[in-house]
Amino acid sequence: MTRKVKIIATLGNSTENILKNIVNGAVDAVLIDTYYGSNEENIKRIEEIKSLREELNKNTAIIYDLDHIYAQSKYKLIKIEEENIKFACEQDVDFIACPFVSNLDEIKKVREILKENRKENIGLIVKIDCKEAYENIDEIIKFADSIMINRDELGMEMPYQNLPSIQKEIIRKANDATKEVILTTQMLHSMIYNPRPTRAEVSDVANAIIDGVDAIMLIEETATGSYPREALETIDRIITYIETQNIIEEDDSEYKNHKMDIAHAISISTKYLLDVVDVNNIVTYTKSGSTAKFIARYRPKVPILAVVPTKEKARKLAITRGVVSYIEPKTLSMEEMLEFASNYAENSGLANKGDYILITAGQPDLGKDNVPPTDFVNIRKV
Repeated sequence: MTRKVKIIATLGNSTENILKNIVNGAVDAVLIDTYYGSNEENIKRIEEIKSLREELNKNTAIIYDLDHIYAQSKYKLIKIEEENIKFACEQDVDFIACPFVSNLDEIKKVREILKENRKENIGLIVKIDCKEAYENIDEIIKFADSIMINRDELGMEMPYQNLPSIQKEIIRKANDATKEVILTTQMLHSMIYNPRPTRAEVSDVANAIIDGVDAIMLIEETATGSYPREALETIDRIITYIETQNIIEEDDSEYKNHKMDIAHAISISTKYLLDVVDVNNIVTYTKSGSTAKFIARYRPKVPILAVVPTKEKARKLAITRGVVSYIEPKTLSMEEMLEFASNYAENSGLANKGDYILITAGQPDLGKDNVPPTDFVNIRKV
């Protein structure tokens, strides 16, 4: 079974000897945080991750944290350091995680600096880490590429009894907007010191999966903890089990509340086709990744194989729930898309001979300004 919810590990001294296992194992993305290493140490880690993902043919995404928000001495930022953004650009990371400072204008400056450095391709993750961020959640979701709920920081400014409902609200709003949502801090906190989690932590992780998070991030559990390997194995085991239980909450009527473009409409149709056809895998051809995200937003019961043109695009889907990427750099005709989809699904281990797969595609992109939308659905046997 392919796990749908993604796992992010924070790198630090405790991960130095298991980086190969991290890239080759259960981790979909890694976080680089200046609190857990100097620039020199972090450059070395980034270079090693890049080397390992090439060696092992993995699409492990690299996220750079613009601020060590998890430091023991808490403080309130006034502005985001431009040098940190430039460092992320120089290291060519896949995402940057931005603390919410005082207003969205400071975050918008990050976009401007990325553009000035010709790195608009770097995904922008905005942290919900304070009362002001929560109060501006609708605007943040519209602006950000992805959302990260930092419960530790958020809990400093919000009544603790309100946190569960606030967490559910943010997850729901991010899901509705087709924006990835990452949950972090104290997920398996006891495993910093112990090889086993508490029962309360297991329930906490399970409820986050049921609520609809795209990814769960471990911080001290992997960066400085005594049992980083065990923590990753534990989070993988919990996610895999919960996803077999068919208890994920769904809202089948939400799509009726707004108009959508053709690609979005095709994406939601796949969910209902799966209810009446025994399909093992969805194969979607997507140049930008947006169609894969639309399909993932409706939480289909089978994995989504996104056929993308570059490794860079594949890594942008590394934190999207339920999506596995396959890289096909050539421009294919419609006939080739349909013919090759079975091979892609089989090679990725998502389908076997005799299985049915569902394919979504659009007319081939011939390099013109207007990329053809996804407007075609096909079901065929592998």
